[in-house]
Amino acid sequence: MFSGLLYKLCRPGWYTIFVRKHSYHTRKKHTRKIQYSVGVFTVSAICGAVVYLEIRYLGNQLSTVTDVFDTEKNKSTYIYLDPEKQEFFQDTRKRSRVRKIKDFISEKSVKHLPWIYTKKDNPKSLLKLARSSDQGLRCLGVKQLSKHHDWEDYQYRNIAQALDTRTMIGLARSQDVDPRFFLPMPKAPPSKVWLEDEYRTLISSLQNEDLDKCLKHFATKALQLGNNADERDSLFSFGGTGLEFAKSVSSVPEERVEIVCLQALASHSADFRCCQNIIKMGGVQLLQQTYTKRHKSIVIRRQIAKTLGNLSVHQCFHEEIVRAGWVTVLSRWISSSDLTLSLHAARTLANLDTDFVSCTYEDGVYLIHPIYREKESINADIVFVHGLLGGPFKTWRQQDRKGPGADKSSDGTESVKKGTYTFCWPKDWLAKDCGNIRILSVEYDTDLSTWNANCPFETEKRGLTVRASSILQKLKKADIGSRPIIWVGHSMGGLLIKQILSIADDTPGLDNIVNNTVGVLFYSTPHRGSSLAHLSNQASLIVAPTVEVKEMGRDSPMLRRLHKDFQQLVMEHGIPCLSFGELEKTQIRTPKLKMLIVPPESSDPGIGEFHAMKTSHLNICKPWDRDSELYTETLKFIRRCLLQGRIENILKAGMTFKDSDR
Repeated sequence: MFSGLLYKLCRPGWYTIFVRKHSYHTRKKHTRKIQYSVGVFTVSAICGAVVYLEIRYLGNQLSTVTDVFDTEKNKSTYIYLDPEKQEFFQDTRKRSRVRKIKDFISEKSVKHLPWIYTKKDNPKSLLKLARSSDQGLRCLGVKQLSKHHDWEDYQYRNIAQALDTRTMIGLARSQDVDPRFFLPMPKAPPSKVWLEDEYRTLISSLQNEDLDKCLKHFATKALQLGNNADERDSLFSFGGTGLEFAKSVSSVPEERVEIVCLQALASHSADFRCCQNIIKMGGVQLLQQTYTKRHKSIVIRRQIAKTLGNLSVHQCFHEEIVRAGWVTVLSRWISSSDLTLSLHAARTLANLDTDFVSCTYEDGVYLIHPIYREKESINADIVFVHGLLGGPFKTWRQQDRKGPGADKSSDGTESVKKGTYTFCWPKDWLAKDCGNIRILSVEYDTDLSTWNANCPFETEKRGLTVRASSILQKLKKADIGSRPIIWVGHSMGGLLIKQILSIADDTPGLDNIVNNTVGVLFYSTPHRGSSLAHLSNQASLIVAPTVEVKEMGRDSPMLRRLHKDFQQLVMEHGIPCLSFGELEKTQIRTPKLKMLIVPPESSDPGIGEFHAMKTSHLNICKPWDRDSELYTETLKFIRRCLLQGRIENILKAGMTFKDSDR
């Protein structure tokens, strides 16, 4: 059976039939695959063509933006971060080991190779230099940052958001700094009541039994003015040299009330306990609201700047001032054309700049020069003290221009435009003619009559001794006495200078002020009394003369004793003196009454040089121009004194060196 089956399989016919059947099925299957592939390709091609046509149609309808990132950068906005939270996030940020090594190398390079970072134009590199742990490198970084004015807006915004307090204040005290470095002031919180009501509440909270009588008097006036709507047109003056409200304030009654309240607040801010309550009661935010509402009023801006200056005396309040955004505003005010506003802002920023300034400028002591950070070291101090009815912002201006064809004088607007008038010749002339000096100006209140006095309870404070002691303590905190000093006084200011030196000479710890005095300059100082004091009995001129007027009476025993002590002090310490006297009479009240306020026999101290000038008492300290005899003689004297001070410093340094060798 098996052999028969094998025979059938091996026959040729069977094999042929099997092969034919297998080839037929294979071709049929292959044909189906080809047909399927052709169908898939055809459908894909049709779909692809349809998609291509749709994309091409949409491409014609839409525009493509390729600079998305640049657009977003330019649209970046400011983000305000709480400094404490910002430091917390920075400290808790995890960094890799490679990052730590990179930061370590970068820190070492900043410390040892700072010039590499100063050559870079990268804002982040300069900011890192400004944040260095070394004080000198920080100042270098701030200086390099302030020089850049050509970065993109988003770069300044990024830097502004990353600035720390020290760098921000340093930039604000840099000359010609780009304003884009500073964040705009945050919006003040909305108030549900009138500003004057908030001021009344704040001023009322400052009152206590131990408060100064004059401050209570000012507060009472402000509260009465605010409570009585019928009296809102009344004008009061609190502290300082007084303000001419009628010329500088608009007709809005609320604005006048706010100015009076601001003056009362500025007077209270000179007391540390009141400053604490002002901060606690939201006084800084109240100033924000006032500035937002009255930012066009120059009087209000001055009073705000004065209040901020008094708050900045205490370092514990610095963070509150910075957080409120006042650094941005002060950076604009310091370059203002208004001298009063500029000097108030300069004083505030100098007090805030504890990284660069080691002294404090209290109320009544103003930094005239340098108001910005200076690379050069200060070699000498020049202190200006105004006279009776004078002030630090008006006494030391250029002489007024009057007459046909002359420049306008009172406000100096036209002359300033022409560049021929200055509101402060020590700042604009002397600072340029004498390098490496610091110029300070002192302020104090004076009046001819007690009827016009700002405070009726201030009688005991108006004597020369009390005033001089107060000014001396403030100047000591301003670091007066650590370098050579030149004193410049007009009228009663010269008497105060003599009293200051006399007190310093007798007080332990203050003798360095006398030892470092290298010159004293007097403008019509009544060493032997003033003719004006003899007219105090005339009711038409002065009623109830003040203490300072009585003390300046001719042949006053107090003046004789003071001048004798001063002469002895000058002889002992070899202090050079220069004095100017008036020869022209000054108009008093009416055109018919003219007199020499300080005659030459009184303005000549009998020591040092004396020059009698053909000018009046008011103009004796106001040079006509830079080439006038009054200014040229002043400049020569100051330069001689500065040279003497440098020689004395060199001799002292040599003696110290010899003592150390021994």
